[in-house]
Amino acid sequence: MEKTLEKKGMTGGSIKIMAMLLMVLDHLRYFLIQAGVNVPIWFNWLGRIVAPLFIYMTVEGYAHTSNKKKYLLRLYIASVIMSIGNSVIPDIFPMEPVIPIVNSMFGTLFLLVLHLVFIDIIRDGFRNRKFGKVFVGLILLILPSLINLGLMSIMMGPNPNISLLRVIMTFVPLPLIVEGGLNFIFLGIILYLLREKKKLQILAYILYCVPFILATKFDIQTMLFGQYQWMMIFAAPFMILYNGEKGKGFKYLFYIFYPVHVYIIYIITWILKTKIN
Repeated sequence: MEKTLEKKGMTGGSIKIMAMLLMVLDHLRYFLIQAGVNVPIWFNWLGRIVAPLFIYMTVEGYAHTSNKKKYLLRLYIASVIMSIGNSVIPDIFPMEPVIPIVNSMFGTLFLLVLHLVFIDIIRDGFRNRKFGKVFVGLILLILPSLINLGLMSIMMGPNPNISLLRVIMTFVPLPLIVEGGLNFIFLGIILYLLREKKKLQILAYILYCVPFILATKFDIQTMLFGQYQWMMIFAAPFMILYNGEKGKGFKYLFYIFYPVHVYIIYIITWILKTKIN
């Protein structure tokens, strides 16, 4: 019987499961300290690598999927559902910190994949010397940000319709407002453009993290207890360990687990704060 050789390293499934567990730790501290629970800060340290890993695996998922439209639609539906949940749950269990409507990586990942689709249009245009297609791709690439700027100008204007804007933000993920904003979208684009050159890709990711390190001015107190976003650099080893294999499916696990665990932790925090008060 022919044996199947397994590649060394970590599969995509393994990286996602690990990232989800670290995400739980990060959110536990984010919410529970609001109820006076003494949760160690290293929960947040570990959480800094979560978003980059999900961005990385989304890039890989987009590159490997056989149906990019369905992949994009799945992320959009998840974004809308969680935005609705982020609006409804705090109304039922009111407390601070309220979950922002747009506080969802689903919106970020949807916009990332949308931008990757536009980039592919541009690349295909250059490849086939169809410069009209390149022009259309460039327009589409900047369109989400232009729409976002337009809505922001309305929001800052006199007598904005808050209810309408709330509905728009629920159903239209906006690149300047979603979690991580253009910063995370740009990171995903870089990882995608360099995915065929692994060493260069990892180097680019490390360089991407450098400004976060410089922002701390190498002050240990700041690095550990203030601006510790720089710790996202520790996602790099796991990107290196990724062996290109999908691993176990878990196709819909992240889509379900992400919002459910956030709302469970939020409600537990609400219960604890209610008892204290």
